[in-house]
Amino acid sequence: MRAPHHSRSGFTLIEMIAVLLILSILAGVFLMNIGTTQEIVEVRLARTQLEQIAVAAAEYEIEEGDYPPSNFDTDTGPAPNAINVGIERMVVALWTDGLEGCGISPDDLDNLDGDRTAKRLSDLPTTDMFELLDAWGNPIAYFHHTDYEREDIYQTFDTLTGEREDTKVRALKNKKTQLYFEHRKFQLISAGPDGLFNTEDDITNFKR
Repeated sequence: MRAPHHSRSGFTLIEMIAVLLILSILAGVFLMNIGTTQEIVEVRLARTQLEQIAVAAAEYEIEEGDYPPSNFDTDTGPAPNAINVGIERMVVALWTDGLEGCGISPDDLDNLDGDRTAKRLSDLPTTDMFELLDAWGNPIAYFHHTDYEREDIYQTFDTLTGEREDTKVRALKNKKTQLYFEHRKFQLISAGPDGLFNTEDDITNFKR
């Protein structure tokens, strides 16, 4: 006589482990895609921001006859420190003589290295030396073409470690021609998603 057939119910331990493994893989892929999408959005935002700053610099050139300077001189006095100098000088220029940032919102400004001058240099109601920040909260490097040979120090936050990094930054040259990009204008450089200058993900206002 044939034994009665009992239908199996539920999952075995191996099957449950397999299901959990598949779910964890799918979750990892999902989170990876979210991270990639977020980075793409941030890079596009950073490029748009550099374009807006470049437009402001062009407007300044129309008003003043030259692009915003990236060096401190006898009129301004020396820079309070050697960090983030180019972009700080640009901010002073854009917020002087009633230019009001040439279309850039003051909400985009911050003073990451905390430096100040003895006297107020701009129309902003403070002696803080502000920087324009990129999509990751790091200062954007700025060089007027007359300062392309200069080496500046910029302070950023490494997005992996969260630590401050002081990096030497120079204007960039075209490897084919050995001429500086935008050799008669200016350069804007963002450290990009990794928060480190001189790496492949740096973002600029010119094609490389």
